[in-house]
Amino acid sequence: MLKHVTLYASENTMGLSMGLTHDVLKFASDLQHKLLGNAITVKLVTIDGNPTTTFSGLAITPDCALADIDETDLVILHSVWGDMEPLLAQQAALYPKLRQWHGKGIPIMAAATGAFFLAQAGLLNERMGTTHWHKQSHFARAFPKVNLRSDRFITATGELYCSAGLNAALEIIVFLISRLSCKAVGEAIEQAFLVDFRRGVTSEATSLNHQTYHQDDDILNIQQWLEIHFAEKVTIGEMAARINMTERTFKRRFKEATGETPLVYIQQLRIEQGKEFLKHSDKSAEEIAWAVGYQDPGHFNRLFKRTFGMNVSCWRDTYQQTTNRR
Repeated sequence: MLKHVTLYASENTMGLSMGLTHDVLKFASDLQHKLLGNAITVKLVTIDGNPTTTFSGLAITPDCALADIDETDLVILHSVWGDMEPLLAQQAALYPKLRQWHGKGIPIMAAATGAFFLAQAGLLNERMGTTHWHKQSHFARAFPKVNLRSDRFITATGELYCSAGLNAALEIIVFLISRLSCKAVGEAIEQAFLVDFRRGVTSEATSLNHQTYHQDDDILNIQQWLEIHFAEKVTIGEMAARINMTERTFKRRFKEATGETPLVYIQQLRIEQGKEFLKHSDKSAEEIAWAVGYQDPGHFNRLFKRTFGMNVSCWRDTYQQTTNRR
């Protein structure tokens, strides 16, 4: 059961990011209390516990200081705007706390430019991440050790979740609440918030990658959903139903928009996530295959070799040898 969520706000936090997250969590808390008997404690914190302001000048009144939070089940870093260098310097006390929480396996979600905080803490080094398209060039220059995925709406690696924008951030929140609270709460949030939010927001992560550089918003929504749900057993029919299409129309439009079939696209996401596990965990090849959605580890190994030119074990050995020489 989800007991405690920490929301981190700094100076120049985006008011929409903070307000939307608060509303979603209040809804989730009330519903969890109704279904499971316990509400969710949500704490809004700043670096020192003092009030601050959003990017547009709205007042932020925190519940407490960062140091007052020890145990929590989920951490959300709000999106920020403005001159990033002084802002990052001002949050120096945040970074050891993020490393501490990450070491405990606590999920940390960065909404859009909140990814700068994860990167500044060193948590995204040699990992994939994404951020708001307007700040991607800045991010790439500031954090060359991060595998910036400008083609992704969502990245998830080692309980570190990044989004390219607010609707992608909301997709992650729904996923995490479904996992940490219960599926019924997650589904209710999706229906109450995410469906309308998807409908009202066009593509916010246009990139040079052909798979997301298109104008089919229905397919973009499915791509975003798959980036967090790729390991689940999902059928063409289920994907088509999510955007009210027939299977035939869905397959045609997906291929026209991305250049790949839906199943090949899911395969790419799974193989890429498998590589992240190889880099940052001691899971066996079998465990990784199961974690990314394959029941047959041999099939995963063959697909991996076809993609990267070597099998899982050889790739991990090569990566570790290269890393040790640095």
